[in-house]
Amino acid sequence: MDNYDESDMVYCPYNKEHKMLRNKLQQHILKCRVIYKDKVELMVCPFNNSHLIPEPQFFQHTQSCEDRNIIVHYQTSAPAVLSEDTRHPKIESEENWDDDESVPDYDPQVYCSRANIVREPNGLFPAQRKAFIEQEKRRHFGEDYEEEKKPPKAKARADPRPTPYEPRRPYSRRQ
Repeated sequence: MDNYDESDMVYCPYNKEHKMLRNKLQQHILKCRVIYKDKVELMVCPFNNSHLIPEPQFFQHTQSCEDRNIIVHYQTSAPAVLSEDTRHPKIESEENWDDDESVPDYDPQVYCSRANIVREPNGLFPAQRKAFIEQEKRRHFGEDYEEEKKPPKAKARADPRPTPYEPRRPYSRRQ
C-alpha cells in the first residue's frame, strides 16, 4: 500500500480502520454491509452510491457533496442546439407492419407445442407436472402411446396379507 498515491486511498464508511484503493471501495462496501448490517445504519447519497453517510449528517452531505455539481450542471444547462449538419429529413414509408394482418402474431407456446422440442414442466405442482409429462409423451409418440405402455394389472392374492393397520389373525396350527 506504500506505492500508491494518498489521494487514491479511501476509508470504509462502516469501519474507519479499513483503508483501500478508491477503485476497490464498491467491492469492499458489499462485504462490510453484510458484516455491519445490524450495527451501523448508513444512508446512500443520491449523487454517488459509494457515499454512505450516517443519518444525522445526511442533509449536510447532500448540500455539500462534490458530485452534486455534476447533477446540477445537467439539470440547469440548456438543451443542445441542433444544427443543419445534425438534422436529417423525415423518412416516409407506405409500409406499416402493424396493420399487416395476413401474418399471425408469434406465440412461443403454440410453436413449442407443435415443434419437436423437449419442454420442461417448470413451476408446476406434482399433479400438473404428471399431466404435462403424459401430454408430452402423447405429443411426441402419438395418441396410441398410452395403450402400448400400460403395465399389466397385478393378480389379486387369494389370501391377502394383513396391513399394519389390521390386527393379525390368530395363527392356527393344522392338526
